[in-house]
Amino acid sequence: MGRGPLLGELAAHLPEQQSWAQWLRALLPAELAAHVVNVVPKVLAGANEGTELVVFADSAAWCTRLRYTLSGLEAQIANRDAAVQRTRVRVSML
Repeated sequence: MGRGPLLGELAAHLPEQQSWAQWLRALLPAELAAHVVNVVPKVLAGANEGTELVVFADSAAWCTRLRYTLSGLEAQIANRDAAVQRTRVRVSML
């Protein structure tokens, strides 16, 4: 019973996640882009309110390469969304 609102909220954020993933994959080299599983903008709470962009990769090895590459794309990410204060790369558990 309680899952309806939660699923609705998750579904509401899906287009934004898909848009970020598609945009980021277009910037990355093809070899690296193939390992991006999802991109989730996460609103930060606290004094430094803004957004954290969480990029999910399919393995730890690709996470390392993504972290390095994303550091070189900070200006382009900020141009797309000035609220993004940092990026974080995680291994997808799916």
